[in-house]
Amino acid sequence: MTPLAGFIAAVLAGWLIRDPRRAAAAVVVPFLAVLAVQTWGIAAGYDHSPPSTITSFPGMLGYWLVQVIILVPSLGIAAELGALRARSARARDGVAGAGRRAVIVCACLTLAAGVFDAVYAAQVSPVLHHLANGSPPAWGFAGMGLLIGTLVVLSVALLWVRRAGRRQTAAGVRASTLSAAGRR
Repeated sequence: MTPLAGFIAAVLAGWLIRDPRRAAAAVVVPFLAVLAVQTWGIAAGYDHSPPSTITSFPGMLGYWLVQVIILVPSLGIAAELGALRARSARARDGVAGAGRRAVIVCACLTLAAGVFDAVYAAQVSPVLHHLANGSPPAWGFAGMGLLIGTLVVLSVALLWVRRAGRRQTAAGVRASTLSAAGRR
């Protein structure tokens, strides 16, 4: 549940907030809301993973490590998408109102996560047979792959855009020095 929630929150925050840091910060609260309900569901026996996944000491380290591994690409996607959108919007809008926009987007994402959590909590029922190893379901692995793949694609795109910007700046500097040298 958290990989897909992290992906959706990251894409929406990165697309709507044109400041990379604020876009990443807007992902944290909705992600934690979904994580809290997912953790409650596992502890209550409503998930395929056994409750010992989050209650026993050695097993719970793996669960929380996986959650950190899910959160980090979500933050990266939001920040990189926000940075890409900021480059294209800087000339048009400026950054006025970015803080207010970040708070509004975070509140809307948290509200959506709350509705999603309420629907999840209303329809869960105890699982008769838990998976023995407590590993994530197949769609969880697919969500993690989607997060990592998207992070790689956005990283390459951001590097490409920055490199192109540096080339344009260097070409502009060379052209201005040549024209300044010709004036004498």
